[in-house]
Amino acid sequence: MFRIFTGKTFWLYLVLIMLVLSLFSFAQFGPSSTAKVKGLKVAIVNEDRGTQGKTIQSKLQESFSKKDSPIKLVKLSSSHAAKKALDNKEYYGAVIIPEHFTNQLASLQTPKPQPAQIEFWINQGMNAQAANIVQTVLNKVSIKLNTSISNTLFHALDMKKMPLTSAQAKVINHPIVAETHLMNKVGSHSAGGNAPVLLTMLVWLGGLISSLLMWRTSRKIGGGDLSLRLTIGQVLAGFVLSIAQAMILFAVVSGLMNLHVPNSWNLIVALTFSAFVYYLLQTTILNWLGLAGWPIIILVWFYGSPLLPYPPEMLNSFFHYWVYSWVPVRFGMEMIKDVLYFGGKADLWTMASILGYTGLGALVAVLASGWWKRKRKTV
Repeated sequence: MFRIFTGKTFWLYLVLIMLVLSLFSFAQFGPSSTAKVKGLKVAIVNEDRGTQGKTIQSKLQESFSKKDSPIKLVKLSSSHAAKKALDNKEYYGAVIIPEHFTNQLASLQTPKPQPAQIEFWINQGMNAQAANIVQTVLNKVSIKLNTSISNTLFHALDMKKMPLTSAQAKVINHPIVAETHLMNKVGSHSAGGNAPVLLTMLVWLGGLISSLLMWRTSRKIGGGDLSLRLTIGQVLAGFVLSIAQAMILFAVVSGLMNLHVPNSWNLIVALTFSAFVYYLLQTTILNWLGLAGWPIIILVWFYGSPLLPYPPEMLNSFFHYWVYSWVPVRFGMEMIKDVLYFGGKADLWTMASILGYTGLGALVAVLASGWWKRKRKTV
């Protein structure tokens, strides 16, 4: 009964199981356990020409000057420049100090006080998690600013022995009103802004299943081997399956799930394109390595998909530079995100180009696998 424990095979299997579980555990739990909120880029614009606007800007920049601060403020010249930068997915938010900020604060010591306004722009579509973090951080900053300015004003008025009207006391108690504006909104039924992540994961899974089925079918037709003709068939079949997959996903998320889709055609094209590239990548591995290459596909899936919900600034150096920076699903997700939330005007073509060149290389590799294996067989 115990002879199984004396053989080398059992211990080899045990080591293999431990290795596999360790790799996949690190892939699944690594990003969440090592993620740190720091360095989320937020623009700051001071359109006020008075002294108070400069003072508030300096206080805000000083508050987030540390290396491990949750957000990193970057000064921009105008609200127009900030809007353009947010639309290009350059910043997770913006702080706008309007041009009448100083005058509004000065009015607090007059019979007709007027609270000073400041605007917080949250780039909701850029990253759902980052948008929530930035909004929370800026709201806390707003409370601190209100407390600080309120105490300063009460102290100054007390020193001058100036009587306060009820209107003045009410406004001075809350001297700054922060208006929050959601930019590039995610819309309704969008899984909290994570619809691009979920769609990307489903598209990759569809490519995984399609590539495996077509690889087995092609080998069966070829008597256990491949040829150039068979690989051309693989490519054409994969393209048809990618279109079908995109149409089914679109019908489910827009019809049954009621996902807000600004442009249906653009989303279908983005899903088809992503699915076809993923199919080609996975078919390349299967054609050249067979089932021995299957673990590579699974590893890319397990290491890439958990990173998609996170802004790259929150990832540690390993996941950021060694996985997130090159994993194919990341580029497909940004394409879908651009279509859903940015009207296809941010980095759609950049991401499509990267994914397209990747797919072109995979296409050449798929066709080359059939040609090479047929040539080797005839020699």
